[in-house]
Amino acid sequence: ELMDEFGIYMVSFDRAGYGESDPDPNRSVKSNAQDVDELADQLNLGPKFFVIGFSFGGELAWGCLKYIPH
Repeated sequence: ELMDEFGIYMVSFDRAGYGESDPDPNRSVKSNAQDVDELADQLNLGPKFFVIGFSFGGELAWGCLKYIPH
């Protein structure tokens, strides 16, 4: 209820080669961050959104911090 009240929602995705995504052996921290940025654009999240990561997701969150300009 609180998330609805504040208009917050969570999005999750399969990184390349996992789940239903296509494998890509040339993935990098930067390309993973670019995928997140593209997903945010496709979902019209606007210029500000939050990324939370744990375990390997921590590396993804760090890449977003470094490579996503906003």
